[in-house]
Amino acid sequence: MKLLYFSLILFLFLSPACDTGKQEDSIPLKAAELNQKEQELLAREQLVEQKERELARREQIFDSASNKLQDSASNNGIIDSSLELRPNIPGLYNVTMKCTQTNCTGSAVGDTKNEQWNITYEQNFVIIRAMSDKKLVRIYKGNYLVGGIELEAQPDSLTALPVGKIIVRLQETKDNQLDGVREITRQDDCRVIYDLDLKKLESSAL
Repeated sequence: MKLLYFSLILFLFLSPACDTGKQEDSIPLKAAELNQKEQELLAREQLVEQKERELARREQIFDSASNKLQDSASNNGIIDSSLELRPNIPGLYNVTMKCTQTNCTGSAVGDTKNEQWNITYEQNFVIIRAMSDKKLVRIYKGNYLVGGIELEAQPDSLTALPVGKIIVRLQETKDNQLDGVREITRQDDCRVIYDLDLKKLESSAL
């Protein structure tokens, strides 16, 4: 019986010591876990800072590119027509239009149209009066751009526009000749593109 009491007392005495030992052993583990979490948090913060710096760098590049584009548009876009009007351009031209691209019903690649265009300058604008069978059918108005002239059909043309927009782009190829494209965009999102060949009439070339 005494041996039993002694064993019980010894067990009760040693148990807290064992628990204390286990707790002491767990402290370094918890410290290591805490340190690992701190390292992970630090790494995440550094990654976030890196992404923020990269985003700021990209925004700076984008702003710089936008500024350059605006400067380029100011310097190379629409030019003061009073400085660019060429005296040899105005006159009456025979115009051949050949369809090169289309996804619209009622038109086909290879279709050809012929008109006469009277090109004039009015208040520093380039004006084209398009005639078919000696009747005025459309008026275009535009400006000189870098590399040529860009014009748009006016809504006050005598022939109502059955389309969304008509854009004409021209460039001088040689004396008394121009070429370019005529792009028609309809309201149903179909598009027709014509190649243009303009030859000035001899009476206009004098």
